[in-house]
Amino acid sequence: MNRWCPSCRKGWPAERVVCPDCLVDLVEDPSATLRCRHCGRDWPANMASCPNCLAELRPDPVKAVEALQRVLSAGGHLYRPDDVPPFADGPACTLLRRSGRSSLVFIGSSGLVEAVVDGTQDRATPPLTCRNHDGSVLFRLVVYEPAARAVVAFGADGAALATYLGSGRGIAVRDETSAPVASLVRRADRFDLVETGGTVLAEVGSVEAEIDGWVDDQWWLQPAIGTRLPVRRLAAVGLVLAAKVLYGRPSPTRAGSPEGEPGE
Repeated sequence: MNRWCPSCRKGWPAERVVCPDCLVDLVEDPSATLRCRHCGRDWPANMASCPNCLAELRPDPVKAVEALQRVLSAGGHLYRPDDVPPFADGPACTLLRRSGRSSLVFIGSSGLVEAVVDGTQDRATPPLTCRNHDGSVLFRLVVYEPAARAVVAFGADGAALATYLGSGRGIAVRDETSAPVASLVRRADRFDLVETGGTVLAEVGSVEAEIDGWVDDQWWLQPAIGTRLPVRRLAAVGLVLAAKVLYGRPSPTRAGSPEGEPGE
């Protein structure tokens, strides 16, 4: 056997030309293949498109750059590369919708989509699940039953990351052991994340944005330079989602509709 199927990796006699299982051209060198970036299947290196999903195996680099420029110039956001961990640059992020009624996404400091948020339709109402691009869970935000206006974030392993207790002045933040570590204190135009000792650790704020005729609030977190947050990275990211849940719009509204009137 000296010919190989690049798809199923089975070896076949030299006289065969096509794999009887996959109907793919056999190759003498099993490494002489191209992997489809969309579906992950391997195909002979001389093929131009993927038979499985019809994607281009060798996209024109000039066209790829032009497509990228069109996305960015239209205010779009690309996904973080799969080989880069989520929020690798830190917890600085913005929580927004990429279209009027789409799901919420976290945009990192690099401008790339770091994670997506799943909920009931387009509502920012717990339970909410923050997911990686591959669908794996980063954390879940659920109602914290022992207190009013409070939510808690659980990691993928089910362990608590942080608890966020809403009040008139802001949000009290407790770490995974439920110890008080910081407070989100309302200022004139933003919130300051203040450590129990009084040090300002980060700023959190929101801005109204209209997309496709729908209005929603976008929330952001920016740590202070040179500071170390007293909670884990995903707990800091979870604080942005908690602020949206506790103080933001539950769902987008039609532009021009009365304040607080829900979307259709």
